[in-house]
Amino acid sequence: MPWEIDPHHTLVEFSVTHLTINIVKGRFKDVHGTIHLDTQHPENSWVKARIQAASIDTGVTQRDAHLRSADFFEVVKYPTITFESTSVRPIGPKSSIVTGNLTLHGITGTIELQTEFTGSVRDPLTESIRIGLTARGILDRRAFQMRFNQLVGDGLPLVGNRVHIELRIEALHV
Repeated sequence: MPWEIDPHHTLVEFSVTHLTINIVKGRFKDVHGTIHLDTQHPENSWVKARIQAASIDTGVTQRDAHLRSADFFEVVKYPTITFESTSVRPIGPKSSIVTGNLTLHGITGTIELQTEFTGSVRDPLTESIRIGLTARGILDRRAFQMRFNQLVGDGLPLVGNRVHIELRIEALHV
């Protein structure tokens, strides 16, 4: 069954270490995509999604501007982040490993996301059926040519290389 990602009820969040002692969290506010969910044969399911890189938001205007620059996302040159699944491997009754191609900063790489189906419900306002999914993964930003590596103080990296990704997706039946 085809489902359209609801951008108003979907969170695409990330976190990365800051000075090795804490994390900075952020999100992308402009996300769209399609999910084909085959509940009888989950391995036939797939997802295609796109995110506008300029929609990045960490809550700090100066940091967001730096993240949009050539040091990181280079949003003028690479405005769109895309994900297209290549395989879905069920690992439980409601969970799967989704492998796919992530294109970020002009580089396409493979990423694995651990996903969980969180349920379906009829929306009482619209009468449409909605589904919920979560997904988690980790990527190394250097694999996507995001090599900003400022060392501060005693040689501590300002920003970590491992980026934790967490998605909370709500989609509508189309």
